[in-house]
Amino acid sequence: MIHYARAMPPAHDGSRWAPPSYVRVWLLFVFAWIVNYLVRMGFAALLPAIIADLALSYTAAGVLASVFFVTYALVQFPAGLLGDRFGRRRVLLLGLLVGAVAGAATGLAGSFAGLLAARAATGLAQGCLFANDRAIIAAVTPPARMALGQAVSFTGPGLGLALGLLVGGLLGDAMPWQQAFVVAAAPSLVAALLIWRFVPAPPPTPARAPLLRRLGTVATHGDLWRLALPGFAVMWVQYVLATWAPLLFREAGVTDLGRAGLYASLVGLGGVGGLLLGGWLGDRAARAGWGQRAAVLGHLAAVSASMTALALVVEYAPTVPTLAPALVLVSLAAWGVWGPSFALLGTRFAGPDLATAFGLYNTACAAGAFVGPALTGWARDVTGSFAAGCAVAAAVAVLALAGARSLPAPARPAPRARLGSRGEAGGPSDRPDNRPV
Repeated sequence: MIHYARAMPPAHDGSRWAPPSYVRVWLLFVFAWIVNYLVRMGFAALLPAIIADLALSYTAAGVLASVFFVTYALVQFPAGLLGDRFGRRRVLLLGLLVGAVAGAATGLAGSFAGLLAARAATGLAQGCLFANDRAIIAAVTPPARMALGQAVSFTGPGLGLALGLLVGGLLGDAMPWQQAFVVAAAPSLVAALLIWRFVPAPPPTPARAPLLRRLGTVATHGDLWRLALPGFAVMWVQYVLATWAPLLFREAGVTDLGRAGLYASLVGLGGVGGLLLGGWLGDRAARAGWGQRAAVLGHLAAVSASMTALALVVEYAPTVPTLAPALVLVSLAAWGVWGPSFALLGTRFAGPDLATAFGLYNTACAAGAFVGPALTGWARDVTGSFAAGCAVAAAVAVLALAGARSLPAPARPAPRARLGSRGEAGGPSDRPDNRPV
């Protein structure tokens, strides 16, 4: 049996709570993210059919894509607070159940206003997952595997992105888009059942400081905002790609939804590779004394370069053989930021405030997800090309790189420190303020 990286208080009956295997927890949350993304990204695959059916402009379509992230961002901080107060598993289970209902309701909407409301409700529900599952992962994962654990357990969005675009396109070819949403929403109920059955609720947390003091501690921690800069840029880039990739391939000559979704799903597969690469590099960099910070900065530089290359491809050579590898390279670079970023954030905050910190962090990150797609859709209407939107995304990554350089560099560990020593990932070398975790 795998024990928590941090000591847990005794249960009410006096016995110590035995946590589940951390690998099993990783895999269950991989599945939860996959089913969330079937609803979230199935929308992008079905967007061409929705545009045609409702006679929408690209700007209106971008608003539909972005409203999800407005409500998703707004609920992050409250969801983390509620998770820290009432139980993280309880809050994320509620989000999965409500998300299934809201996803199915999207298929019942027959107007722009109805779709707007359904997508907003879906964002509110799905926003309950991130802060609480990241805090659970941080609690069950050994410190020496923290970046890898955060990355592996977060491969669900990459896999779900690929499957959402692929399955959404196939469903769109097989049935009306309204029915496709109902089908895509059902697996969320299965995920809720599995987590309820196999992830025990952790014991109550110890007595905590007053709410306002806790909020102040989290909100005034400078490293949270320094880490949010890369997250904002990466969310911007990821959801520009995820929202508009099917239409990039349609404009490159791919006529049916299924094939466009298949090609666009490469974005998600590239993301899975980026997560694993970033997590591995982050832990390696931490053990070498460079810190997770080095992996974050390196991936951000790669995001800017690869997004610039994509803008050139879209403008001058928009074909399937050129678009596909360009999209994969951007995804590899962008998704690699998450593992080391989550590991860094997990070392900055005490356990009782961890979900709150992840919630506030993701609120700031998700702002990029609703600004980026909407601005890119508007730029497409104005310029007639997606190249301008890609160039803006590359510039946002450059600005984030400049800001993230202010993250504190780690102190060098003692020579030849053994794996598991206090100088490795998760120890003081990545915890400049020495806060308890």
